Amino acid sequence: MAKRKELVPMIPWLYDLLLWTFSILVDLFFREVHPRGSWKVPRRGPVIFVAAPHANQFVDPLILMRVIRTEAHRRAAFLIAEKSMRRRFIGRMARAVGAVPVGRALDSTKAATGKIYLPSPTEDPSLIRGVGTKFESEAQPGGLLVLPTVNGTAANAEILEIHGNEEIKLKKVFKGDVALRQLTGKPSEEDGTENGDVDLVQGFQGISYKVAPKVDQSLVYDAVFERLQAGGCVGIFPEGGSHDRTELLPLKGGSLNEMAKL
Repeated sequence: MAKRKELVPMIPWLYDLLLWTFSILVDLFFREVHPRGSWKVPRRGPVIFVAAPHANQFVDPLILMRVIRTEAHRRAAFLIAEKSMRRRFIGRMARAVGAVPVGRALDSTKAATGKIYLPSPTEDPSLIRGVGTKFESEAQPGGLLVLPTVNGTAANAEILEIHGNEEIKLKKVFKGDVALRQLTGKPSEEDGTENGDVDLVQGFQGISYKVAPKVDQSLVYDAVFERLQAGGCVGIFPEGGSHDRTELLPLKGGSLNEMAKL
């Protein structure tokens, strides 16, 4: 019986060559990289490496790959944002080391028609209404509604149901005072009001928004399960992005929850 082709193949000799090459850069920037507890890493069998805090999307996996290879004599394939795989150089290098591309809904946002608002923030904050919107053709259950960016952050919420072109039911409500102000027209200087006290401003016409599609991650899970079932290693950064803070960002639980089903 012919051996089935891997969904995301790893080229061992190229993996080692690239790791050795880029390790030279690590040695130039860091005087010493000394891992603690590396003896705990199993020398065989499936392993999931969960890494955080995630300071740099390229340096972090490189250092982890190096430590895993030198200390445990193993190779690990990391999950990587699909948009990074579209970059010519990075994409080629990532494919060579068996990286698994992960599509993210927020990487595929597009401007939508009309404006949206929150008609009843207190009684039903999961109900969104639109003015001149086309929810039935532009949005989909499982997709996201994305508000304009404020201070580098764009609030978003998952769509549960679409009730015509001008009404949506959310799976989880928008969080934070900024999002509530955007959806109710409340002046930004009123910072002290609790979420439950926010009401829709009379005459507010809504706010522009974007939509993001529902992302099918079945191929990602298949590739990860295949690697683990073959006794390989997989690395993930569950914060969903890099940052320079000392504390952890809220973890993206989707990947962890699916892997827990193994």
